[in-house]
Amino acid sequence: MSFSQQIHIINTIAIKNLRIKLRNYQTFLYSFGFPLLFTVLFYFIFKPITVASGGITVFDLAVSGMLIYSASFGTINAATSLTAEKERLTLTRLDTTPVGRAKIFIGTLLSESFFLIIQLILMFCISYGLLGAHWYDKNLYLLLLGFFIIYIFGISTLGIGIIISANAKSANAAVGFSMMYVMPILFLSGSMIPFENPIVYLCPPFWANQLYQQVVILGDDIWSDTLRLNAQNIINAKFSTLPLWGSFIVILIILFVTTFIGIKLFQRKTLNQ
Repeated sequence: MSFSQQIHIINTIAIKNLRIKLRNYQTFLYSFGFPLLFTVLFYFIFKPITVASGGITVFDLAVSGMLIYSASFGTINAATSLTAEKERLTLTRLDTTPVGRAKIFIGTLLSESFFLIIQLILMFCISYGLLGAHWYDKNLYLLLLGFFIIYIFGISTLGIGIIISANAKSANAAVGFSMMYVMPILFLSGSMIPFENPIVYLCPPFWANQLYQQVVILGDDIWSDTLRLNAQNIINAKFSTLPLWGSFIVILIILFVTTFIGIKLFQRKTLNQ
């Protein structure tokens, strides 16, 4: 099979996954509805509450949490997509063809990546374009860097989704297991409601949220500044000795480790299916 044929197969799988996803009303409810609803509610509740000079409000800080929340649905989407492939016995049929399972994974990652971009564009347009959330010095470069940070975090959540899909017996079960992971980890990370506790450092969303807030909202230099310590109010938090770019390295490590474990586990669990 030529390289162009392999690319065509991967693109076909990715497009098929996107079509299935966009025909499912639950996709719009979970991936678009809830994050946008909470963002608008937070705007009306917290926009009047100023927490620092320069007009930074509680809402401005909460936007990063909503972006993290939206990107975290990559876990649910990947889990349900791959579990559905198991239910449809797609893997069994692929094992008898030259297509191979690797293309299923690549196609799924492509479709979820593209879908994530749509989610984030919508969230950024609503939060910063329509609701006027604050970002440092109105520097477009910082906002684009923030978009990239959240995007990479969203990709890193797919590995957990693959791990869940390896053990879930049905797509509905995959959704349930994913929610049982996503919601507690979001709150324990302090992304939704900031709190001071060392447990946040064990939660992947913390690193993305902290990095985003320091770079986009406070204007800290990702190359020269250091990570601020966990605090209820990041504006008054002290600086640690960890380079700020180290947070991004942590996100990348989570991405590669969880994806590697997820694919290995999925292959082992479904080898005879």
